[in-house]
Amino acid sequence: MTSKIYLKGVRAYGYVGYLPEENILGQWFEVDATLWVDFEKASHNDEIEDTVNYVSCIRKIENLIQTQKSKLIERLVGAIADSLLEDEKIAQVEVRVIKQPPIPNFLGSVAVEIMRSRSQVTSTKTKLESTLEPISLPQSPIAESQSPITNSTESKIISIHTDGACSKNPGPGGWGVVIHFSDGSIKELGGGIRETTNNQMELQGAIAALEFLASHKQSTPVDLYTDSKYVLDGITKWIKGWKKNGWKTKDNKPVKNQEFWQQLDPLNSSNIRWHWVEGHSGDPDNERCDAIARSYTAKYA
Repeated sequence: MTSKIYLKGVRAYGYVGYLPEENILGQWFEVDATLWVDFEKASHNDEIEDTVNYVSCIRKIENLIQTQKSKLIERLVGAIADSLLEDEKIAQVEVRVIKQPPIPNFLGSVAVEIMRSRSQVTSTKTKLESTLEPISLPQSPIAESQSPITNSTESKIISIHTDGACSKNPGPGGWGVVIHFSDGSIKELGGGIRETTNNQMELQGAIAALEFLASHKQSTPVDLYTDSKYVLDGITKWIKGWKKNGWKTKDNKPVKNQEFWQQLDPLNSSNIRWHWVEGHSGDPDNERCDAIARSYTAKYA
């Protein structure tokens, strides 16, 4: 069989890993999958019943990344392969899972790849059913906030939460964003840098969030929540005076983090309603943003 479907760059946030930081803080995983499918009929009659619903495959991958709590990435890649092969139209799969583990002085990635066919799954079905038990996530605010991640361009964004973190300040830092859509789905963003400050990461989280919003191209209002009064007051109060005064403060001193403010300013609009939320107060989205930000801080530490 030569017909194949390629799924590239499926990303989700999960807690698979041997290192304590991976189990507690989590990290981003990226999956590439190749599906051997006979879609000859579909190429002529245009019927989805004669091919694989790849949206369903993507959701399976995302769900397994989000719910698996195994120590080994090998276990995750095997579970993904077996889950995809539950679709009888798929004869064989090749799955590659990539992560960037928080190993000191290591900036590369680790990838594990497996090829598995339907016959292999059939021969090990009994064993898999006895070992792959359902995972029960702890009932914490972070776990409760998780839901399928989407790249939907049809559903409207209704709210955004952002956060930043930094170790030693200045030092390694990270930022996190949680975006809620009107259909109930969620998208998460995150990143980090080796040498930064807490305020810079708070700003970078807001910048990344508004860049995503701009790419989504919607005109309806969006509520944006930050636990940084520095970001909130800066974008809603101080920035007008800074610009009028040539990016100088009232004391005629250069505005700190000017380059970040100059990125954030043109992304802001009257459709964005800024709100402050108290950090570490139990707000599930703020806690989730903090966890993402801290995971990147640990990565660059």
